Amino acid sequence: MTENKNQQELDYNELKKLNFAELNKLILRELTETATQSAITKKYPKEIVIKLLQNPEKNEKELRNVSNYLYNTSANYKRLVLYFANMLKFEYIVKPYGLSIEKVNRKKFQAQYQKIIDLLDTMNIPHEFSKIMKIGFKEDVFYGYEHMTGDSYFIQRINPDYCQITSIEDGVYNYSFDFSYFDVNKKKLHTYPKEFQDRYKLYTANKKNLKWQELDSKRTICIKVNEEIEYNIPPFNAVFEAVYDIEDYKELKKNKTKMDNYMVLTQKIPLDDKKGEPNNFLIDLDYATKFHNLASQSLPDSVGLITSPMAIEGIKLEKRSTEKDTVAEAERGYYNAAGVSQFLFNADKSSSIGLAKSIVTDEQIVFSVLRQLERWLNRKIKNFTTNYKFKVKFLDITFFNEDEVFNKYKDAATLGLPTKIALGASLGLSPSDMSSLTYLENDILNLNETLVPLQSSHTQSGKSNEGGAPVKSDNDITESGQKTRDNEGNVRD
Repeated sequence: MTENKNQQELDYNELKKLNFAELNKLILRELTETATQSAITKKYPKEIVIKLLQNPEKNEKELRNVSNYLYNTSANYKRLVLYFANMLKFEYIVKPYGLSIEKVNRKKFQAQYQKIIDLLDTMNIPHEFSKIMKIGFKEDVFYGYEHMTGDSYFIQRINPDYCQITSIEDGVYNYSFDFSYFDVNKKKLHTYPKEFQDRYKLYTANKKNLKWQELDSKRTICIKVNEEIEYNIPPFNAVFEAVYDIEDYKELKKNKTKMDNYMVLTQKIPLDDKKGEPNNFLIDLDYATKFHNLASQSLPDSVGLITSPMAIEGIKLEKRSTEKDTVAEAERGYYNAAGVSQFLFNADKSSSIGLAKSIVTDEQIVFSVLRQLERWLNRKIKNFTTNYKFKVKFLDITFFNEDEVFNKYKDAATLGLPTKIALGASLGLSPSDMSSLTYLENDILNLNETLVPLQSSHTQSGKSNEGGAPVKSDNDITESGQKTRDNEGNVRD
């Protein structure tokens, strides 16, 4: 009798092990499937990035790699970088300076001006500089080298891991290159300019003293977004941790959604209650296991099964009715850390007034980089001027304020101020375009004589069937006025 009782207890213990082992496997499988690492956290775990940020000067290369990695894996981070990098239109004018008007030789002056604007036109500035901006806002510093022939131009990017800023000339950065790079990349040497090839020969003859050599400033370009910081650090390093928070909350939300739909069933093993003996099962372990496995195979992945002496009961993990959207909160924290308005990327409850003011603040950041590009370009132009001096002036135009800038120059032109070239630039016409198109339209096609100016509010008598005050721009309207406009409060039937 005692032997049978011990055997029953043994069978019951084995059954418990089986049931709870199966349940454990099921739960682990579900959690493993839902809690897999995102693409962002696999290569650079959050803890590693936070540690790198504690000593950015020492970890320049690693933080640069993190920024590039996040750019390729995080949609939020990529949009933030591209928002700033693509904001500028790079419209410019060319102005003379240091000019003695009474001594100007008109023919030589015109020839020199034409030489400069043709050079700038060949450089395809909007395209080349937009590439610089993308890298600058990802990595902080862009290192480049110019390639130029008679009618073609491009800027070759130089590997930042082998570059360092070493001097400032005429307010513009110069950099040195580590020529040990070609010790393990000799096959790439022929793809670099002749200066690199010549300097590498010098390095091989004196590796101890000529590892780092400053390149010719007439052919190089170095732009740093964070001018106020001596070392290099990605401009948006402050949002790195917030990017990981968004990914963490996305994973938690995904896992919780699965758990909200998870159910556990318990399957009762019948007992012989008449004899009053404990653990007196009417089904032995083999049969219980068999039916347990058959039932498990018919259940979906989101339903677990426990075989036990307990009554059958369904347990569903219900979702609470009132829960915070942690992903949305993480995204709000991300844009706050970046210092930009979330409304730029999500129109929910946006205010055009607040948004416009936020954009103006953001524009000041890219304008500071534009001044660097302007100074570099003017340093370059000095090598092409002779009797007369010219300088480039980039207009503070973005894709957000182009209409406002156009109206400013148009109004100034109507008052006789010399803003016609700037007005053309605000329409996307380079100085070369202005010169050639004006000649084509006026001297060749005589369009100034054959085409009548289009009528506008300035040329009409002012008679109108429509009443009311002129419509204000978004920059001039108040918050209450914006709400009225959004609700079409002033629209008459």
